[in-house]
Amino acid sequence: MDELYTRISKIAKQSLYQFMKDEKSSLLNYSFQPYFDDCIKENDIQVISHHFSNHKIEGLTIIDSSGISISYEKDNPKVKQNFTLCHELGHFLLQHEGTYFTETADTQEMTDEREANVFSAVILMPDIVLLSKIYYSCDSFEQVQESLSVSKQALYFRLLDLIRAYFPDEENQIKDALELYQEGQNPEIHQYFDRIKEYIITEYDHFQPSLVNKVRRALREKAMVTSQELPFLLNEDDWSLIRQSLSNVKVWLIYNKGKTIAYAWDSAKLSDQQARKKAELELLLM
Repeated sequence: MDELYTRISKIAKQSLYQFMKDEKSSLLNYSFQPYFDDCIKENDIQVISHHFSNHKIEGLTIIDSSGISISYEKDNPKVKQNFTLCHELGHFLLQHEGTYFTETADTQEMTDEREANVFSAVILMPDIVLLSKIYYSCDSFEQVQESLSVSKQALYFRLLDLIRAYFPDEENQIKDALELYQEGQNPEIHQYFDRIKEYIITEYDHFQPSLVNKVRRALREKAMVTSQELPFLLNEDDWSLIRQSLSNVKVWLIYNKGKTIAYAWDSAKLSDQQARKKAELELLLM
């Protein structure tokens, strides 16, 4: 479990933390939903609900020539649906082999399912968010559980996995600390977070906002974006990085009567002339 947890946790945080830095996500008001929605849009994944009378299939992922779809049991509690959605997304982002994945009681011990469970837990309850809520904000177990929209069981095992990864020989003590935390006593859990806080913060601060990601996300929604929306486009020193990273994106700048506007556009959607005309109109309206 230690190797699997460490490996999958690292993969999940590499993607999630970069998104959080790009979007300046609030640590105390964190929700998995913006990251999940971004992944769905980026990969054109269809999300639907299903229902089986015996709830045998909690989640389902299908990858075929018609696209990618994930589904969840619509009659499950919201906290379970959240876990299932991130679990199914994990199958895709972790690039598990296969085109059909089902989350059932019979498949829980399969390696792919265990990896997807770890991925889901990290996305729903990131290390840096748990540190912020439990150690710095001193939130109770119930407050953390409610704010992150997870089950009591999910939060308990997430904290156990997180702390045990740093102190594998202290499992019994960690469980005692978690029991006390659930009962409203937090000194022991605070002591554990005090011992690991620098590691968690350093890992999170390793990531910095990506200008390229901001442009890419903006142009996913429309054909052109200007410095009115992304002021850093005015810095011509950043243009080469954007052009190198996004082969279909062009960047330029125009000025008139003391006013300047920079703009980036998807050359597959707009010609150079069309983009310039749109930029000139925005400049005129400034």
